Amino acid sequence: MGIFGRIKHVVLAETNGWLDRIERPIDMVDQYLRSFNQELSKAQRALANQLFIEKRQAALVAETEAVIVKRARQAKLAVERGEDHIAKLALQEKILEEGKLAAYQAQYETIKNQTASLEEKIEQLRVKAEEFNHRRLLLASRANIAGSMKQLNQMAISFQTEPTSQGFARAEEQVLMMEAEVEALAHFTAPSKRTAPQYLDPRLKDDIELALAELKRPTV
Repeated sequence: MGIFGRIKHVVLAETNGWLDRIERPIDMVDQYLRSFNQELSKAQRALANQLFIEKRQAALVAETEAVIVKRARQAKLAVERGEDHIAKLALQEKILEEGKLAAYQAQYETIKNQTASLEEKIEQLRVKAEEFNHRRLLLASRANIAGSMKQLNQMAISFQTEPTSQGFARAEEQVLMMEAEVEALAHFTAPSKRTAPQYLDPRLKDDIELALAELKRPTV
């Protein structure tokens, strides 16, 4: 394997590992979001239970207040009728219910504060959930772009330029050969260019002189 082949395999391996590191965080984020949403669902169920407890406590306070008002009215009516013993019993229950009412009201305030705190916490979780979902979308978009770039880079790396260069070189050699053949053919088919000799052959001296004299003889 040549140096370029080794470089190609190294780069591809590093690129694949890099893409895996990109893809795995998306799965991790999805797992985190599932866990977070499960906790949010638990918190919402807890809030539903808390609201039920608050309403039940409010009803208990209202019922106790109604009993106190009723016993006060009964005590007053018994006094008006001269039934002191009955009036004392009514007042006794009224006093006991007033003691309960104070405890119920204190509990109710505590429950309302717990409800408000839980509602605030859930609202914070909802805001966080929206933020996490938005960040997940951005991260998924970045991972998608990275994956696309990885594929493009793989295509660029796997594209072999050497065979293409060799193909061009062979084509150029063939064209040069064709041009040479045309030039050679033209050389052999063109009319010969004769060049007059630049010296006199001594063997032809007499013939030349005779021909020259004949050429110079005046015509009649």
